[in-house]
Amino acid sequence: AHETRDIPIIAANLHRLILPRQSQIWAVLHAGDSMQRLAYLLTGGMLGRLCLSGDIASLSEAQWALALEAVDFYRLAAPVIARGTSRLFQHISPSWQYPQGAQAVLRLAEDGQTALAVLHSFAAPHPPEIRVPLPGEGWQAVRHFPASETPPPLEGNALVFRPAAEWTGSAVLLRQTA
Repeated sequence: AHETRDIPIIAANLHRLILPRQSQIWAVLHAGDSMQRLAYLLTGGMLGRLCLSGDIASLSEAQWALALEAVDFYRLAAPVIARGTSRLFQHISPSWQYPQGAQAVLRLAEDGQTALAVLHSFAAPHPPEIRVPLPGEGWQAVRHFPASETPPPLEGNALVFRPAAEWTGSAVLLRQTA
């Protein structure tokens, strides 16, 4: 599954078998990839240990900037990835090789006050939304990737992911303030 579209599904389901901090998830980047595809791949890497590969030296300035943004975001999220618990919310077709639908993974830090949500959409059709419940109240998004996109809204004590396009990936780092 080194360069396939099912990497986020495989990586998310591996949380049941292997600690994410021990799971290398490769984002294989190519100069011919769109910014949306790069975000999809880089976000998939946030489901474990983000590893970069591919034609990195051939990336454009904008593509490389997105990769660096992902690495910076990953550094902030790494403590949650290293020590926490995961919940998987999937609305996907039975085929992982040709996935349809969307998924959200919520990783809650040991202290219960920081969380990472990793969100992916696959081929259509998509569910209208995936509600990701957060424990307690007072959560706010403190950072999201890619920063150029609007993060999913918080409604009450839930993050609400509404897939709007195929093959997207994003991540949100959340903190509880109350």
